[in-house]
Amino acid sequence: MAIHPPRIFSLPIIFAAFLYAAFSAHVSFAAHNDLPELGDSSSGFVSQSQEHQLGRIWLRQLRAQANTINDPLTISFIEELIFRLAPHSEVRDHRFEFVVIDQGDLNAFAVPGGIIGINLGIFLHASDEDEISSILAHELAHLSQRHFARQIENSERQAPIAIASLLASILLIATNNPDAGFAGLIGSQAAAAQSQLAYSRDWEREADRTGMKTLVNSGLDPHAMPSMFQQMLAANRYNERPPEFLLTHPITDTRVSDAANRAQAFAIKKRTRSFNFMILQQRAQIRYTLPNADQLTFFEKSLHGTSDELEKDSYRYSLAWIHTQARRHKEALKLLNNISKANKDQPAVAIAIAETYEQLNQIDKGLEHIKHAYKLRPDSYPIAISMAKLMSNHGQAASALKDIKRWSERRGTDPVIWNQVADTASKAKDLLLAYRAKSEYFFLNGYKNKALRQLQFAIDSAEKQGNFQQQARLKQRLIQMSDSKESLSL
Repeated sequence: MAIHPPRIFSLPIIFAAFLYAAFSAHVSFAAHNDLPELGDSSSGFVSQSQEHQLGRIWLRQLRAQANTINDPLTISFIEELIFRLAPHSEVRDHRFEFVVIDQGDLNAFAVPGGIIGINLGIFLHASDEDEISSILAHELAHLSQRHFARQIENSERQAPIAIASLLASILLIATNNPDAGFAGLIGSQAAAAQSQLAYSRDWEREADRTGMKTLVNSGLDPHAMPSMFQQMLAANRYNERPPEFLLTHPITDTRVSDAANRAQAFAIKKRTRSFNFMILQQRAQIRYTLPNADQLTFFEKSLHGTSDELEKDSYRYSLAWIHTQARRHKEALKLLNNISKANKDQPAVAIAIAETYEQLNQIDKGLEHIKHAYKLRPDSYPIAISMAKLMSNHGQAASALKDIKRWSERRGTDPVIWNQVADTASKAKDLLLAYRAKSEYFFLNGYKNKALRQLQFAIDSAEKQGNFQQQARLKQRLIQMSDSKESLSL
């Protein structure tokens, strides 16, 4: 399960409201500009289709400039939490996109158009899935209440702000260049931004109330929201506070007590600490808080210090992960085989066992194990990726291609899927598909020029094959990509 190496950058705690403020300028762009027009003086608001377009532009830019976690297990975990919450929220458009930022700070955000993001570091601060869900429910509330569009309407009474300048500043802050980011907020623009953020305090209360309803209706513990807020408040107290106008979700004692008071109206529910939550929490510890020299000792002590079998299994998995990184594959396999039957079929464990067999050059066992796991869980996105990878690496790419293509149809905006399709197609000697898949991968990651080059290679390949129908479709896609708005600058 490959994860990009860490690169720390400064992203203010939960910056969504600042993003809403940035979007809130009442501006009208000419047709040649890089962002869609945000309505006119008669409408005063942004349509949901425009929110969708803006969100995808922003996400592509974020992926191009920030380190993200592209591990299918992590992404699918967040997806499952969101899709448990979403039917009980007031969000109408469920075309969500998910991104996990490679940073240890506590952060979650929602961007107009259904973009939901977290820092992996949120697992260091949450005690259970209910607490993470409480934050995600809060972010869904920002989307459902359309705070972005409402702020556009309110901005009629405010001084105009250069939307592109503010969005570019946010990306600079998010990509380890805070000085340049703050430099974009000067003079009257900074004053206007600060003034508009005053609305966010009312929206925070509204998002807290709406998020609490979502949490309750989803069958989760409503008391998780005040306990998570308390964690966030404690985290803030131990960090240098950013300037007041950049505090996007201000966590105060009042907000904590208000959430606690609302939760009192509901019964306490049993919290969830699943195997998947535990291993991702431990992954975050390994990544951000535990020095390499201390990791084995820490988890060995944890393993021997608990009588809870679920915790034991999670510690066995994490120890196996550490041994794998050190290329001690026999030790890793022994630990994985000692995981109890109750958790042996978990996708994370099945994938780890199959990949460990591969490293031990026991290819047949690895393929047999991952294929069996896929039969048990045919809808598992992480297992599908792992199986395609193993099959492609060992002479079965042509057999794997049909299934992974099916996943690209189901998850057509997922760069991880497209990257695997490209690799599998290349090894299956289907160069036309490999070029096309790589173009989608580059496009979704914000590398438009690379995407266009790969797509042109695909068009040339289709012409050589005499596949004129496919060539026509690819040319249409080339036009779409070429016309796409990518830049946040004017």
